[in-house]
Amino acid sequence: MGAALLLLACLGCGAVGDPMPPLVNIPARVTDLGVVQRGQRLLVRWTAPALTTEGFPPKDSGGAVIVGLEVEGDGVDEAALARARELESIEEFDAGERLERRLLLPAQPGRRVALAVRHSNWRGRAEGYSNIVVVEIGPPLATPTRPAITTTATALVLEWQPALEAAGYRVYRSAPEAPAFRLLAEMEAARFADTAFRWEVPYSYFVRAFRKAGAGVAESEDSPVAAILPQDVFPPAPPAGLQAVASETTVDLSWNLSPEPDAAGYHVYRQDGSEAANAPLRLNPELLAAPGYTDREIRSGRRYAYTVAAVDQKGNQSRPSEPATVTAP
Repeated sequence: MGAALLLLACLGCGAVGDPMPPLVNIPARVTDLGVVQRGQRLLVRWTAPALTTEGFPPKDSGGAVIVGLEVEGDGVDEAALARARELESIEEFDAGERLERRLLLPAQPGRRVALAVRHSNWRGRAEGYSNIVVVEIGPPLATPTRPAITTTATALVLEWQPALEAAGYRVYRSAPEAPAFRLLAEMEAARFADTAFRWEVPYSYFVRAFRKAGAGVAESEDSPVAAILPQDVFPPAPPAGLQAVASETTVDLSWNLSPEPDAAGYHVYRQDGSEAANAPLRLNPELLAAPGYTDREIRSGRRYAYTVAAVDQKGNQSRPSEPATVTAP
């Protein structure tokens, strides 16, 4: 019995492999470092490593450091960063988190600075520096003025004072469906027409000036925010193609369908040309949905002039159409 138990125990034993070495937990190298000068500061952005050099999620976030070194050209290797100085250290962040820091300008205008970031584990061990970004420090761009917004029938037109030495401008917009400000357009002139808007929907805008700075871009600070709730006070175009055909007892009117997407209907007006200084009379008490009308209250031998006006969904009424004149038989 004892021998049988011993045999079963041996059959159940698996082979013992070599012990796994302990993970060193060194964060992978950052590869997406980006730097932009904005006003009096450098905006530095990158993504914290989501994996270690061994391909595992990091067990700890030992920390990160941003370094900078004044250089003469663009060709900078990692060995040169041994002489770089620490600009800022970061301790609290999550793996894979998008990080952003605003640093005071590390050099005078006209100088070039190479920047990099290095993540390490809690023992201070690191794979190396990130991609190296060289920026040319320039005089800070003036902040654009608050955009003035003018509402037209087809666009919200933004205008602001030009910023000295700006090569162009970036317009950012916030809307209810996208509350965070997003880049909407980039242009050279200090003017932008936003045609992608809706009536009675609130919008907010700000503007940044920018210019080229070596291989990068320098930006101004954000302009003050301008907000608007656009109201539709613009009438549609007058209807076209009005025609009048008279019979013994009626005048039949027809015209082209209004092309405006918010057209709601039409009003028909008649003026009796046989009576001097006779004001036009509206014939339909309710708004007409179709582009046609029959006037049954005519008198033989009378001369009539008809016009039509389009009305939109906000109640804005167009100018009268070109008149159609007819004499009743």
